[in-house]
Amino acid sequence: MIRARQLLKSSIIVIFLLGLGKITGLLRIQLVAGAFGSSPEYDAFTAANQLPEVFFTLIAGGALAAAFIPVYTDYLVNESGKKAARLANTVLTLVLLLLGGVSLVGAILAPWITSALLVPDFTPEMQRLTADLMRVILIQTVLFGLSGVLSSILNSHQHFATPALAPLALDIGYVAGLFLFVPEMGIMGLAWGTVIGGVLHILIQVPALFKYRIRIRPKLAWRMRGVREIALLMGPRVVTLGTIQLADLFIIRLASGLAGGSTSAYFYGYALMQFPETLFGTAIAIVVFPTMSELYNEGDVKGLQRTAVNALRIIWTLTIPSAALLVLLGFPAITAFLQRGAFDEASTRLVYSVLVVFSIRLVSEATLEIVARLFYARHNTRTPMFAYLGWLVVNVGLAYWFIGKLGIVGLALSSTVAFTWLAGLLYWLNRRELGGLGEKELGKTAVRAIVATLIMSLVVMGLDRIIASELLYLLAGGIAGVLVYVLVSFLLGGREIPDLVRLARQR
Repeated sequence: MIRARQLLKSSIIVIFLLGLGKITGLLRIQLVAGAFGSSPEYDAFTAANQLPEVFFTLIAGGALAAAFIPVYTDYLVNESGKKAARLANTVLTLVLLLLGGVSLVGAILAPWITSALLVPDFTPEMQRLTADLMRVILIQTVLFGLSGVLSSILNSHQHFATPALAPLALDIGYVAGLFLFVPEMGIMGLAWGTVIGGVLHILIQVPALFKYRIRIRPKLAWRMRGVREIALLMGPRVVTLGTIQLADLFIIRLASGLAGGSTSAYFYGYALMQFPETLFGTAIAIVVFPTMSELYNEGDVKGLQRTAVNALRIIWTLTIPSAALLVLLGFPAITAFLQRGAFDEASTRLVYSVLVVFSIRLVSEATLEIVARLFYARHNTRTPMFAYLGWLVVNVGLAYWFIGKLGIVGLALSSTVAFTWLAGLLYWLNRRELGGLGEKELGKTAVRAIVATLIMSLVVMGLDRIIASELLYLLAGGIAGVLVYVLVSFLLGGREIPDLVRLARQR
């Protein structure tokens, strides 16, 4: 019970801090949209991010975190703190060497990568711009890789606040680039802003490292058992994330052949969907993952099941109504926050059409945050790898099928269907291996959330009929929708939201 309450409290803190980060992120998107809209230059910037994102994700992003946290937690539980520190410093040094090496190669090959693989349908001028942007963004990738390891170390010590604040640093970097560099350098100034964000991303976590007496120093104890185990766990996870990045590159390539601004619209829509997904899916998953790893390392399978089920109940309670609100309030939200400068009404309509499709993916992707980590906590990265390979086949096949009929919306639809299939598959596999995964509890939660969401939607649609101002409708619809949903959910027996509110007041 004490551990469950602590998880809820930590979840509230992370939700708040990531929410703050998402608000600053929306402001950043608003500023960028006003400066560049869905222009070819911003298409180039979006495309230039893809390869650095691949490098980061495969070496120091989700691949490393999924392998490092369970093993490092095992050292904290069953070995000495000195050995755990030795493992952490070795991993940090290896990440610096690997990311620095591949980033250097990527910078050298950037012109060929952009013209032959990434954006073959861009004009030669835009291909050159994409390559130049990529070289700068690769610097940020190395910085983010180091920062990602620091975040995993702190999370393993049940410290979540500072890593959750770190994304604010990237937004500060973007804003600095916009105001300091863009007036003279154009879109290239935005790329240098990401480098500033990378430096701040590291610096913001340094005080917490001192608090836990974590001393960072170069170390290459690569023969440690933990290093080998992390490498073995990372292998399948690298394949998994490589599959995801391959799908993203495939999307970029298909979108580059559509009308101008399609690529930007896809990623604007995705970024808006990511606001509630990060707030309710990623935040809760970040908090429960180290605990699930601890429970498995302690041999407490029942506690592991209970923790995962409770996390899913809270996630569904929060994301199902959020998906409906994206559809109901998405258009006025895009109009209010993004439609200015180069971002016109046509851009708004295109982004909203993508967002509507992504609203379904919100619930699936948030569910995936838990069911995938449930495998990783049990030191199993192979099963998700094979599931993701199947996901790639589904995603690519549907993308080819839908793009000719629906354009960029078809690409959003293919990824949404594929993610829903994947989340369902991994839940079923976990249930089979663990002998159950709270089917009855989750079923009640889902039904309650859907009923409350339907009633909430009727109220919000009613407000749309009587309120002419889009901004007023956005505010009134959001407030009324949340209040109605919470009330109906409570009357139907839901206790997830009251529990979160009560703990928040205790803080």
